[in-house]
Amino acid sequence: MQTPHDARAPRTLNIGILAHVDAGKTSLTERLLFDHGVVDRLGSVDAGDTRTDDGAIERRRGITVRSAVAAFTVGDTQVNLIDTPGHSDFVAEVERALEVLDGAVLLLSAVEGVQARTRVLMRTLRRLRLPTLVFVNKIDRAGARTDGLLADVRRLLTPHVAPLTDVTGAGTPHARVTRRPP
Repeated sequence: MQTPHDARAPRTLNIGILAHVDAGKTSLTERLLFDHGVVDRLGSVDAGDTRTDDGAIERRRGITVRSAVAAFTVGDTQVNLIDTPGHSDFVAEVERALEVLDGAVLLLSAVEGVQARTRVLMRTLRRLRLPTLVFVNKIDRAGARTDGLLADVRRLLTPHVAPLTDVTGAGTPHARVTRRPP
């Protein structure tokens, strides 16, 4: 006899973090793990001590070569973050990760903006009909753009984008994100 599904059973959500090379995928993964108490200090790609880039080549070169999974819990949901490579040489690794995703975070650098690889990834995510959150990183770096970047996202990736936050002080160490009023 089958038992009814227990509504309190933990749910699993597989979220991929995808972007062009050096957009900050591993750093974002590290921040999410830190904010959810999985790690007690932030690792650094430059220092070679991040949770997901644990291979010798990854640590030496400062790039992600293999997709890596790191998990945290939100309420009754286990979130599996899949940190994927950004370098086009490792596209097969990204393709394998896409097969298990429930959704994706497409990461953009506020400095480099929409890259050719970003466009390829967005087309793939749309083709697979994966829910996608576009996340802008590196707002504190010199040359960071906000309004121009939003226009580029609308023109080059999708016209259907709704900013959830505002940025003040873009391009400075004092850059801050604030929630947009509803």
